[in-house]
Amino acid sequence: MHVTGPRLAALPAALAALTLLGAASPPPEQPLRFSHKVHAGDAHIGCTSCHTYAERGPVAGVPSMARCQGCHKFVKEDKENAQLDQELKALRKVLDEGKPVQWARVHRVPDHVFFPHRRHVVTARLECKECHGEVEKMEVVRQVAPLTMGWCLQCHQLPKNRDKAPTDCWACHK
Repeated sequence: MHVTGPRLAALPAALAALTLLGAASPPPEQPLRFSHKVHAGDAHIGCTSCHTYAERGPVAGVPSMARCQGCHKFVKEDKENAQLDQELKALRKVLDEGKPVQWARVHRVPDHVFFPHRRHVVTARLECKECHGEVEKMEVVRQVAPLTMGWCLQCHQLPKNRDKAPTDCWACHK
């Protein structure tokens, strides 16, 4: 099929709509309830306190169970909130078993893309919310940005980034 004329002109808008729909997809099912609103919002725990690899590696990583245990050896129950108390008991059981939680990944770029978090978090000093949204307000984290090549290039081509952010293919495609 050969697309020409008005149908060809409508193609970019259709692709943009599909990209936006993809960004608004529901979050994946997780094995335990985890509220970023409670941790990052209410408790003001910074992103890199748990996602420590964001400052030194290509991926932010999922916190180890030992990191969770660091706080939850003290925060074990909430007698004023029955639902939260039940969730803390479920977490306590998992921590006592010593098995890692198999969290479902929320943000992912294609395998052919090399995305170093460190370069963005440390070198460019981007705030996590620029790509991940206002996680501190999310009960359940979901992907808010499409994380497509076009979306990334828009940021790299901003006047403030033009001399610092590479736009050549090999910067991201290894």
